[in-house]
Amino acid sequence: SSTLLNLVQGCGAVIACRVSPLQKAQLVRLVREGASPAPVTLSVGDGANDVPMIQEAQVGVGIAGREGRQAVNNSDFAIGQFSHIQRLLLVHGRWNYRR
Repeated sequence: SSTLLNLVQGCGAVIACRVSPLQKAQLVRLVREGASPAPVTLSVGDGANDVPMIQEAQVGVGIAGREGRQAVNNSDFAIGQFSHIQRLLLVHGRWNYRR
């Protein structure tokens, strides 16, 4: 896990695909607890398999889609499609930061 943490610390973003829901949550926990300085973690998911990852992150974004609404129901923010994430982060994120 220390090798993975060293690799992840050099990245601006980490994309986990083809892994189990538990592994996604463990990756978020590894970054939250092991990285220095402590980062703010954000997880984006669109289905029930992403719920543990969304719950483990400090900020969770659920995408409403064909896979159901489990991710949306367990997230901090919900968007209709992935293309809306830029506005969510850059506009609304700035507004919240300034408050």
